[in-house]
Amino acid sequence: MKKTWVKILAAALAAALIAAAVAIVFDIKGSKRPEAKEYAHNINYFYADEEGVTRFLVDSEMLEDRIPGHVDSFISCDGTVGIVRAGTGLFRVDREGVVKIYPAGVLRALLSLDGQKIVFTTATEVHIYDHADGQLEDIKPEAAASIESIVISPDGRTVGYSVKNAAGDHTAFAHTAGESRVLGENAYITAIGDDAGFWYYVEPDSVALCYAKGKKVKRIGEGVSGQLEFNRDLTEVTFDMNGTTYYSVKGSSAKPIVKDESVFAAIAACESMQGGESCRSAVKDCSSVFGGVYYSFKTSSSDPNARKIYSLWYVDSNRRAALLANGAYGFSLTKDGGRLSVLMADNVLYMMQANDPKTAQTVSKNVYSYNMSRDGGRFYCLGYDLGLYYIEGSAPAVQLAKNTVYTVLAGEDKCLFLADYDSTGKLIYADGDRPLKGVSDGVSHVEAMPAAYLYYTDLYTDTFGNKVYDVYVSANGVDYELALKGALMTSGEE
Repeated sequence: MKKTWVKILAAALAAALIAAAVAIVFDIKGSKRPEAKEYAHNINYFYADEEGVTRFLVDSEMLEDRIPGHVDSFISCDGTVGIVRAGTGLFRVDREGVVKIYPAGVLRALLSLDGQKIVFTTATEVHIYDHADGQLEDIKPEAAASIESIVISPDGRTVGYSVKNAAGDHTAFAHTAGESRVLGENAYITAIGDDAGFWYYVEPDSVALCYAKGKKVKRIGEGVSGQLEFNRDLTEVTFDMNGTTYYSVKGSSAKPIVKDESVFAAIAACESMQGGESCRSAVKDCSSVFGGVYYSFKTSSSDPNARKIYSLWYVDSNRRAALLANGAYGFSLTKDGGRLSVLMADNVLYMMQANDPKTAQTVSKNVYSYNMSRDGGRFYCLGYDLGLYYIEGSAPAVQLAKNTVYTVLAGEDKCLFLADYDSTGKLIYADGDRPLKGVSDGVSHVEAMPAAYLYYTDLYTDTFGNKVYDVYVSANGVDYELALKGALMTSGEE
């Protein structure tokens, strides 16, 4: 429950605006959009203060199972399965309940994209849990002082891991069908293909990214920093060097995506986080990381609450990049990735084909923030006058409400918003220009998840003297029930 949402919009109205840059026109045709698996479910956890346990909300249902104490880490690839660590013990969570995987001493863990395999480490061992049969396999490398990195192949049958010995030397291994074999020395493994047919690693000293296939090794890049990002079959990888994002396809030499820019793929895809503390890899559940929008951002001032300013490019399936816009306050893609809305820093909202800025058309002016329906046909715009406006297609804007401070998209094309806010406000549901539905008063924050909607009450003091809040949940965004009373405010919340 981050307190950025309690900032009254009026405080932002005094911020200096950065002049919008005119979108440079390029034309890239015929780019194939990547197939990707998006989040459709969600798992949330809350610490129930007076019970002294962690509770789990799967979609809109609170599980009866609970874990004593606090959770200190949580991982989920697609929102249907989660793995959590509590008191260094490891647990698996899904809608069927909570399963203890390992009692204590867990240092690092990853979850396969399909949610069936869990790979985790203790001090000097690697462990593999298979949910299909409930079996746990233990790997005990000789002369291991620590396990530095763990990865899993796309088919889930091969695990890679890097061992550091007492002298500080790294060795990479592949483990398949109960047997481990050495892949290479001086290697911090970052990804591994099926049956270890190929693999990626970083040299610990030079931080050079390498691609190995059989006995052939190719250096892709030098001085790699930041998080590596892979597509599903690991044939594509992106990474940063000297502040610029590069790509490699099947071990090809590194080339920049956009010259002198560190950029991020806007593709919405589930992902498995792998690797280790020194170098992490995000394996995205998509056929390609190209064929869509990339973005970079900076803040408009040194103020930590300053708005982000985005630059946008379209990068086609052949890795050709074209500038779409500079100086944007926000952007949103339709569900199919084919159309793009952009809020420029002159407060004008545009809609365009995602690969062709020449198609840009004005949606509305004087917009502070907005929500777009997944098909791009509806907009809910928050104005600088604190009014909430609804726009459908090319029809004129219709004002729905006044004194609005926060909005979220509800489902494919509805909207939830907070009005009359002063530490808490009224939560209201909007469905186009139909009459508004009041949901609740005394709401401090609202969130829209893939398969649930949550709102939180204001903080209050429980019998132990701790600051807590109540959590309400809905499956449709309108009808809410109390999910948890007295959820403890964590250290990451203000």
